[in-house]
Amino acid sequence: MRRALLAVVTAAGLAIGTVMPTSALGLTQVTLNCDDGTTWTAVVDTDTLTDLVAAVQAMLDYPAGLTCTLIQVPVVTVGAVALAGSGNDPFIVGGGRWQVPSPCESPPHPLDLGEVAKVPGALSYEPIIWSPTHATTTALIFVNIAVNVHQASDGTFFGTLNETIPNQSTDTCTVRESHFTSKPTCLFTAGGANTPRDAAVTSHVTQTSGATFMGAGPDANIHFSFQDNGNPPQGTDMLQGPPLPDDSTCVVVNGVATGTFGTTLSPLANGNISIRNAQP
Repeated sequence: MRRALLAVVTAAGLAIGTVMPTSALGLTQVTLNCDDGTTWTAVVDTDTLTDLVAAVQAMLDYPAGLTCTLIQVPVVTVGAVALAGSGNDPFIVGGGRWQVPSPCESPPHPLDLGEVAKVPGALSYEPIIWSPTHATTTALIFVNIAVNVHQASDGTFFGTLNETIPNQSTDTCTVRESHFTSKPTCLFTAGGANTPRDAAVTSHVTQTSGATFMGAGPDANIHFSFQDNGNPPQGTDMLQGPPLPDDSTCVVVNGVATGTFGTTLSPLANGNISIRNAQP
């Protein structure tokens, strides 16, 4: 009888559970749906929610072949206890663009395009295929990034890490578009409630397109470092990876991810990176 009464009380409590405003609880249940086929649901605090919204928007503003939507649902509670499960698994979600120094070709001289003056009396002429005016130089270029990497409760990893170098021109050269898509094989995170929070990712390149993407060829295993310094304008998030070298490591030993973070990081010029739930 006592067990039956307890069951009735519990059921009644669930039935009369109230939906509290986000501001009252400081928690929101979110579902992240991405076009790489992944779905992730968690209960997050206000700071993490702001972080995720900024990251998802940056994926749209600076395209890199991955877009996500973020669905927000108020948390249902019985008394002061949230009924939805909390997200405790490590993750990194980010989008935006950063600048890297890159070798590129200077704009071609008209002679390089085959524009050769006719010589009076000449019967024919051949276009100039190459000339000393065609040179390789170094310039700062923008690289778009989209990252959605999670560790599941069973220890496996899922998501996507993409980069796109869009067509662009600088004062000294032109750059042709290039892109790679990769799937994570390892995620190592560190840092608690306060920033900075760090992440190291190892990811396997599954697709490339356009011009050659330095450091991210077909079937390559790439390394990437990320640092979350809070929501803008609290601090500038940092990162490092292709097309620049990154000396981070991330390996899985006996089902546990471990690693080291890169020693040289570059600022994220636009966008946001959200890292949460460090590995124990």
